[in-house]
Amino acid sequence: MVNTNLRSGFVLSQAIAKQMIAQKIRGKMLFVTSLHADSPRNLPHYSAAKAGETMLVKELARALGPHGIRVNAIAPGAIPGGGFAADVGALEKMIALGRTGTPEDIAQMAVALLSDRFSGYVTGTTVVVDGGLALYNWIPAPET
Repeated sequence: MVNTNLRSGFVLSQAIAKQMIAQKIRGKMLFVTSLHADSPRNLPHYSAAKAGETMLVKELARALGPHGIRVNAIAPGAIPGGGFAADVGALEKMIALGRTGTPEDIAQMAVALLSDRFSGYVTGTTVVVDGGLALYNWIPAPET
């Protein structure tokens, strides 16, 4: 879990940053993290890895900002598709906007975060795109 969700981002961003700095490229890095990074969701291994990734974004933003490199992240909410396995009807009752998200919802925020026009003064932050899902803990606690 840590290798997939934290180490891979660290290794990749380190390699990219070295090239960007060497070539004096002012640019952006965008990570996809999780709502699990900021609130316990009964998946400690995943939550810990994503919390580490969120801190990595902040550390990279601080280190790379002087080189003109912005680093941010998106934390998507419930986006059905792929490996998504949840009761959508029940989940939508816990989402303030009353619906699950779409890939387009995430893509639009990604474009905004990568745009100098809309976020040229934004770095080191995670934007939550979840319709209000993070206001609830949708994963039940394990039975004891």
